[in-house]
Amino acid sequence: MYFQKIRHPSNFKFAHSHADTTLQIGSKPVQVQVRDLGEDVFHVELTDTTRWPIDARVLPMLDDAFTAGSSSSRLQISDSGNLTLRNAQGETVLSGIEGASIGVCGSAWLVQWSRNADMRFFGQGEKVTGMEKTGKRTKFWNADVWADHAMHTIENGAADPQYAAIPYLLVRQGARWVGILADNPGAVFMDTGSNWFFFGKDDQNAPPAFWMGADDGVPAFYVIAGDSAAAVTERLQRLVGTTPLPPLWSLGHHQSRWGYAGTKELAHLDAGFTEHAFPNDGLWLDIDYMDNYKVFTTNPAHFGDLKADLAGLQANGRRIIPILDPGVKVEAGYEVAISGQAANIFCQNPEGDPYVGFVWPGRTWFPDYSIAEGRDWWATYAKAFRESGFDGAWLDMNDPSTGAAELDDMRFNHGQWPHWTYHNQYGTGMAQSTRAGFLAAKPDERPFLLARSASAGSSRFTALWTGDNVSNWHHLRTTIHCSLNLALSGIPFNGPDVPGFGGHADKDLAIAWYKAGCLFPFLRNHASAGTAQQEPWVFGPEALQIIRHHVRLRYKLLPYMYQLWNAQEQHGAAVMRPLFYDFDNADGMELDRIDDQFLIGPALMQAPVVQQGQQHRVVTLPGTGRWMDANTGEFIRAVRSIQVSSNVESTPLYLLEGSLVPMQTGERTNAASDLSDIELHVILGQGSKHVAVLDYVADDGLSYGYQRGERSHYRIEAWRNGDTIEVAVKVLQSGWKPLRLQVVAYDGATVANVAIAGQVALHTLQPHAWRMSGGLLQASRSEPITI
Repeated sequence: MYFQKIRHPSNFKFAHSHADTTLQIGSKPVQVQVRDLGEDVFHVELTDTTRWPIDARVLPMLDDAFTAGSSSSRLQISDSGNLTLRNAQGETVLSGIEGASIGVCGSAWLVQWSRNADMRFFGQGEKVTGMEKTGKRTKFWNADVWADHAMHTIENGAADPQYAAIPYLLVRQGARWVGILADNPGAVFMDTGSNWFFFGKDDQNAPPAFWMGADDGVPAFYVIAGDSAAAVTERLQRLVGTTPLPPLWSLGHHQSRWGYAGTKELAHLDAGFTEHAFPNDGLWLDIDYMDNYKVFTTNPAHFGDLKADLAGLQANGRRIIPILDPGVKVEAGYEVAISGQAANIFCQNPEGDPYVGFVWPGRTWFPDYSIAEGRDWWATYAKAFRESGFDGAWLDMNDPSTGAAELDDMRFNHGQWPHWTYHNQYGTGMAQSTRAGFLAAKPDERPFLLARSASAGSSRFTALWTGDNVSNWHHLRTTIHCSLNLALSGIPFNGPDVPGFGGHADKDLAIAWYKAGCLFPFLRNHASAGTAQQEPWVFGPEALQIIRHHVRLRYKLLPYMYQLWNAQEQHGAAVMRPLFYDFDNADGMELDRIDDQFLIGPALMQAPVVQQGQQHRVVTLPGTGRWMDANTGEFIRAVRSIQVSSNVESTPLYLLEGSLVPMQTGERTNAASDLSDIELHVILGQGSKHVAVLDYVADDGLSYGYQRGERSHYRIEAWRNGDTIEVAVKVLQSGWKPLRLQVVAYDGATVANVAIAGQVALHTLQPHAWRMSGGLLQASRSEPITI
């Protein structure tokens, strides 16, 4: 597999005529189908069982997620074989290259579109090649990054590909947005206008183009049209599958390290977080907890009574998440290996024997998740694993990583399918199987899984961490645009190792990374063996205070973040998102060029300082209203950029005027959370004309009771009359606890009139000072109100 070489249109033969369902490519006809799925989502597929005999799409996309007959756009193939996307007004949004739109080269296929200078490109999943993707040439193939790339490229470059292959491209064309998703599990490639010439000139004067294709497999892709990045992203998410509402504890802080092996290390961590009043939910175990690295085992030297050991930690509010690798040690007498061989569920080599790779246990066999029997076999062990007392699972080495063994010898579907067919789906199959096992063990408890490798659709089963990164400022900066593009590509639940896995994080980097990452969808401190310890308290008292404050802020904001995950499950809305997701370019602001600011939902914007030795930066304030500075409480006019000076204790953080932001009460010193006891922060300054609206849901944060009606749902509206905050609360569902609410207002508000079911009560607001990030915010707060 050549990572830096892809196929070029010069070697393809293109369709030259089209009639009914037949596309003529050279002298050979190919069947083609263009389906309108509804809501401006289209699917194109070519069929030729001689050229493409294997359809390896094991995990189908959710084509029925859309309302049929509701599209206003049209995707058509002309009589000459050219693909064109037009909007409701008949205007061309995207057009294929005339005479070179859909092509084949042996078993490879390609679709090519006209490109112009105004286009912008985003998405591409887990790529560290920048926020905007113009001029990039890339391949989608799940890699074992530290094994497959040079370390100097990993440390300070842009290693490509990474661990997750999401072959998706988001295109901005003027005021229109288009998403293109390859519906192909193999080695997909893309080019967004890269330079193929040593001297920078096309000697054939080919028209500017961008293209997507695959080395093999059924030619199929989706085209999603919309009038905003948000509209297209939400349709993509519904197509690949939204993220099931996660357990609340998974949104907290997590602590991990290669070297945490058992009860001793976990008890030490539990005591440390308690001593330092540092909220933390997850304690993670790396490979050393296993018996000789054998999956689904524990090392008796590291545990006493396993269930009792875990129960003691869980009684203190900790969740224990161990690593699971797919590789099964080849060892006589090892029950898991014996069972798998008897069930004939291991991947095979070309000779029909179990394929052997070399990972942590040594010689290793690999479950074949491409077959239902393989997934069921793994799920059975995952069920027992969950029943043993562990709370979640960390799915690693599922790229799949096979050491120095050649991957092409690993075949799927009882040895009938070559390696390319399921390589990129392997991690998703592992996650799908593990989730099934966890649900079998605890049917009424939401599972939490974290995987290293992924493909389109994996969001239905697992969160993703961005793999083995490095403790340096380069990785801190790149992780922002990497996570944003993952969110745009249908992988919203993601995050990096903080403050980096490899290398040694110093105090300044640890502080900066925690300040930047404290509101990422997933937050875990993880480090490699042999590196300096990086638990939050090892960097000294000042660093501990700053890091702890920002993690406490995350816990305070959990009610707000939980609403975002509810919206993700229901509608596919991104959680962490770029500025252009919610706002249009205005007054020359190119929001689609900004890669170091981001939104957490619609109300919070963060602009972290990510340059070593600096405490100042330019912050762009998008929109047409005002933003409240979380460091000062000042309401600042938007549609401009400002110079901001920060300090070591703070991070530039802003709240959008017209927002209602639910938070937990007080300062959070442990991981205990209650969604029914909140502060409602009303972000309305003097003279505001906004009517702020919030749909707030509260449930137990753990079970599926919310799907049975065991949830409370409130619609809250607020507006401002002088120094008075008017609040109207409507109870839409009362299936859980009553809501205990305190109104918190800013910019001189002194009174809140709160109407519940039409009954209005006046509440005097008392002065309330608190620190979000940086200086004290001068606010006013009501007494608790029960609804």
